[in-house]
Amino acid sequence: MGPAGVHSKSMKHSSLSRHTASGILVCCLLGACAYGAGNEPQKGRSGSAGNSSTSTSQDTVIGANEPITDPAYRLSRGDEIAVNIFNEGALSTAQRIDNRGIIRIPYAGDIQIADRTVREAETYLEKLLVEKKLLRKPMVTISVRDYASREVSVAGAVGSTGKYRMPKESSSVEIVDVILGMGGFRPTAKSDEVKVTRTLDSGEEKVITVDVESMLNPRRGDRNSPRSFLIYPGDRIFVPERLW
Repeated sequence: MGPAGVHSKSMKHSSLSRHTASGILVCCLLGACAYGAGNEPQKGRSGSAGNSSTSTSQDTVIGANEPITDPAYRLSRGDEIAVNIFNEGALSTAQRIDNRGIIRIPYAGDIQIADRTVREAETYLEKLLVEKKLLRKPMVTISVRDYASREVSVAGAVGSTGKYRMPKESSSVEIVDVILGMGGFRPTAKSDEVKVTRTLDSGEEKVITVDVESMLNPRRGDRNSPRSFLIYPGDRIFVPERLW
């Protein structure tokens, strides 16, 4: 074969090599782009990085900087509480316990929570979420953001009539403490027949006669006389006077 034929063949081989190299480079670039696109977070899909971040931020809104509440504190109607369900922002909530003693948990419905201690309420909610098949192993924490107004009205033969304010973190107080806090009994007080009017959950009012005298002076009272009587927010105390 002549020199011209050899030169032509060499040029064809060189051109083919360049095309092959270009093709390989294009394939590499396309592969890199596809890999990069495949590793982008898929926002808006369950289990994606974007969705996980949103759930965490929702939890932070409810759970961060919440006041620490005594686990033995008994929740009352009117308390504003924060219910934080760990890693479950959609279920966590903050609301005030209504007059029926109820709060509403998303997807779980109305929950009777008043009159339980904080610890009891947390355990109850965890059990309920499992029973309703919403979560397998929930971790619930409850804190009180704002305590309901805890007042007791006192009238009759006491040193000072009016409203007795209970400690904000107390769900009940001894009747003796209320009487002493209002200046004690007047000399004419019928202290062995103090009347306490209480509104029951049904809305019915119940009047209870309490022998407070025997609590102040145990030796004077009957052996069967109570040594303690708890007063709750909303109770009304009336101390009658002796007629002599």
